[in-house]
Amino acid sequence: MKLLETLKALSMAQKLALAGAMAGVVLAMTMLVQGAVKQPMALLYSGLDPMHTGEVIEELEKRGVEYELRGEAIFIPQSERDSVRFSLAKDGLPQQSVRGYELLDDVNGFSVTSEMYNAAYWRAKEGELTRTILAIPGVASARVHIGTSLRSGFSRSGPPQTASVTLVSSGQLSANQAEAIQYLVALAVSGLDPKDVAVIDPKRGLLAGPNVDKMEEPGLVAEGQSGLLEQKIMRLLEARVGPGNARVSVTVDVNRQRQHVSEVVYDPNSRVVRNRTSNDVSESSGGGGSGVTVASNLPQGAGGQGGSSSSTVRNSTESVVYDINETRKETETLPGEIERISVAVLLNEQVLGIEEGSPDAAAMTRSLVSDFEQLILSGAGLDADRGDSLTVELMPFQEAEVVEMTPAPSLVERLTERYFWSGLQAVLLGLVVIVLAFGVLRPLLSQRSKTAAGSDLALTGSYASGELTSDTPDPLDYLRSYTKERQDETASLLQEWLNEDRKALLNE
Repeated sequence: MKLLETLKALSMAQKLALAGAMAGVVLAMTMLVQGAVKQPMALLYSGLDPMHTGEVIEELEKRGVEYELRGEAIFIPQSERDSVRFSLAKDGLPQQSVRGYELLDDVNGFSVTSEMYNAAYWRAKEGELTRTILAIPGVASARVHIGTSLRSGFSRSGPPQTASVTLVSSGQLSANQAEAIQYLVALAVSGLDPKDVAVIDPKRGLLAGPNVDKMEEPGLVAEGQSGLLEQKIMRLLEARVGPGNARVSVTVDVNRQRQHVSEVVYDPNSRVVRNRTSNDVSESSGGGGSGVTVASNLPQGAGGQGGSSSSTVRNSTESVVYDINETRKETETLPGEIERISVAVLLNEQVLGIEEGSPDAAAMTRSLVSDFEQLILSGAGLDADRGDSLTVELMPFQEAEVVEMTPAPSLVERLTERYFWSGLQAVLLGLVVIVLAFGVLRPLLSQRSKTAAGSDLALTGSYASGELTSDTPDPLDYLRSYTKERQDETASLLQEWLNEDRKALLNE
């Protein structure tokens, strides 16, 4: 009752100030409670397609789950994340961005031609392979294309099956992983050779597939060779000068061309008889050279032989076939052959014990440089005839600044970093509540109480002293107002009076 009477006695300005203070206190307390009770948000899904993100958000709104969008990520209260995720998975959300064999569920056999069914089948096959490749750690996105040939059913042979896989990886896929993807696609498609599957990275180019050996970057070979030589030379030098006192730089120039050279050489001094053929021809001829005479008519022997003649001709030929020694050479030069190696070595002069200004400093420097050169030439296998070069320099190193290692944050520091701002917010809101309560409400109420008490004391003093003026209110009116405002005190006062009268009667 006192509070109501006090509020009624306030002026309009005081009532407005009191109402504003109360509203500020309620608002501050509400914010304080929300900040203390609010659950931390946890990641639900991220990186979804906009269409699938909209489906998930619509389902969250139907379930009445609070959510926040931060870029492409969806956050919900941490206590509800697991249950919501399992519940969405039960309803098939979020849907896969890549569709596989479910494409065949919508195929109607009465309205689909064989070409349409084949197209849907190969699309489903590509989708299933894409899903499997996306499950490989490090693969961010992938597409599979199968080159199917639309040949007639009456043809006996057709072009070979081919396929290509385009993928984007968060890291660098190794050659073994690319080969595994080749076999994955080839074994899923009947009649497909793994060598006919091309694995392509848009940033790195062809990872595996036809002619991948020809497209191998010679720069990778040069980089690997230079790294091995640097490590080998560094181990030799650090054994002498100590760790951190040597710097080695190796440059390997490799051949980036592919050549195929065929050469045939004949040696004329190495004749060998392969075949020898001899042919002898002899011809004979004979006859008489006289006319008709008396002797020719005589019986045989009577007139003598007369004049007869004969001749013989001989012809001899020989054919010899020789074989000449023939040498055939075929040379193929592949990309990556080392053409030249350049090595530069810088050593810390301060750890070699050479005193500057001494008369033997120059001779010691030359001797040390010569020793290091011989050591590096033997260890790295440099060839002067090939054009390899080596440079060794001795120079003082700059002292590196000592960098203190930053210790790992302690438990208190981690808790402070995680809950500092929320705690500070709660403290500030608490201070606002305290200031509003004790700086606005209490002064208003206490001022009214003091005013009422002062007026009561003044009236009581006036009645007690008997000094009643024209401004002094009527005692009966004051008594009525006093008893009305302070009913409990009036009742207790009357009770005391009655008890005193009862005691006095009992004593008499």
